[in-house]
Amino acid sequence: MPGMTQLRQEDLSLFYYLKDVVLRDFIEKEEEIPLSYMPEVSSNPDDPTCDKSLVYEALSDMEPSPTERGRGWVYLDEYCGFDSTMCSPVSSGIPEQVSRVEVFSCTISGTTTQLLPIDVGEYLVDYLDGRIVTSGTCEPAFVTYWWNYVSLVDEWATVTAADPPVVVINIHGTDKMGYQLGAGKKAVRKVDLHIFATDPAERNDIIEVLYDGLYNNSCPLFDFSRGTILDYDGTWYGRKNNMDRLDPTTNFTITTVSGVIGNLLFDNVVARNVNLPLLMTRNRNEVMLSDLNAYRSKISFDLISYTRS
Repeated sequence: MPGMTQLRQEDLSLFYYLKDVVLRDFIEKEEEIPLSYMPEVSSNPDDPTCDKSLVYEALSDMEPSPTERGRGWVYLDEYCGFDSTMCSPVSSGIPEQVSRVEVFSCTISGTTTQLLPIDVGEYLVDYLDGRIVTSGTCEPAFVTYWWNYVSLVDEWATVTAADPPVVVINIHGTDKMGYQLGAGKKAVRKVDLHIFATDPAERNDIIEVLYDGLYNNSCPLFDFSRGTILDYDGTWYGRKNNMDRLDPTTNFTITTVSGVIGNLLFDNVVARNVNLPLLMTRNRNEVMLSDLNAYRSKISFDLISYTRS
């Protein structure tokens, strides 16, 4: 099977740039949310033949849900992992957060309830599903966490899987051409960001932040040779093999694509509101009300890269 193509690398690089750099001011905090033990997805604690894996889920009633598609808990500390340019990871790699998720045990003495912080080395965090996983050495009862308010997805099929605000990345065209004598080519991707908000103020705030993050800016093109920051189960990459988050060898190391000159460039950035009817007709006998179209906008731009061969 061939390795990851440059188009996929560009798509992922753009996704992480928008999620972890441009939109990082759109995060919210929930404090002391109760955790519920999930026996149906936990291992049998009485079975000595297998490693214990006890799963606890946060019982949040927040709307929109912090664990909806494209959201999830924040896995990076503030400005941690990125240098002052807000584009490149630090040389030692990107460390997992130690202050964005706090887990507590609970003790009750008479009428007094006391929450005691649990060391970060005692548990795993499932950032996508909002869960805490332990080996039975502690008893998580409450959790405080930061979560991504804006849902960022890269496929149209999942737009309705989350409540707004939602931003959809759509790379819908490619043009390639030479840019020098001899080997070398310039790739231009046509990209649209579709913004779905809950009101005009929210829509305008998101548009402005996204536009400023793109206009006259660029981002590195990463090769993702080790995969992505989060593993398939929502935990930090490789965390299951090393629970010490302060160990620099557990940082997520990432390199840029060889043969590419400079960063990915954002050019011809244009933002426009989209005015569509709230009543959408699928066929002659079916009319539906689409709240997603009430406060909608689109940002279009060219994503440009230069390769030596």
